[in-house]
Amino acid sequence: MDYKLLPFIEKVKTNQKKFGEKVIDISNKLDTVPHYLMIVMNNESGLRADIKNPTSSASGLIQFMEATAKGLGTTTADLRTMSNVKQLDYVYKYLKPYAKKFKDVSDVYLAVFFPLALYKDEDYKFPSWAVKANPIFDLNKDGILTKAEFRNYVNKKYAKYLPKSNEIELIKKKTPFSNNTKK
Repeated sequence: MDYKLLPFIEKVKTNQKKFGEKVIDISNKLDTVPHYLMIVMNNESGLRADIKNPTSSASGLIQFMEATAKGLGTTTADLRTMSNVKQLDYVYKYLKPYAKKFKDVSDVYLAVFFPLALYKDEDYKFPSWAVKANPIFDLNKDGILTKAEFRNYVNKKYAKYLPKSNEIELIKKKTPFSNNTKK
């Protein structure tokens, strides 16, 4: 797959080719679609590795929290100084344990937003603090966010950036810069 076909790749201002190719490579290793990862990173950080949330420690491409960064062997301050390509190593390291759960873009997003929800039923209700901090996902504005409502928001908002179902396996096939050997 040509990295130039990734959604939002034009927002990547430095190392665009290396960044795009690495997104495809790690997506192959996670057995997911690179579009999904690009959508999540775009929504979380605008694809900026140096960005920090002004109200928390959340930093980088997928808005790593300080405790999460420490668990990965780094800090949010260090993540913000890394190149976008280097920070993708930590994105991969973070997502790897959840990879078997990735069926669509909302699963990849759940792994970043609230990974516990990946293992819950569709009627699972997120804690009130998570809803208050992320009211955009609460579609009916009732102060309650279910896993199904979260999925609905993500899948509808980004539908135009998602590959068609018959294209997904083609996208996940081996690329020239990947070690993935799927046929």
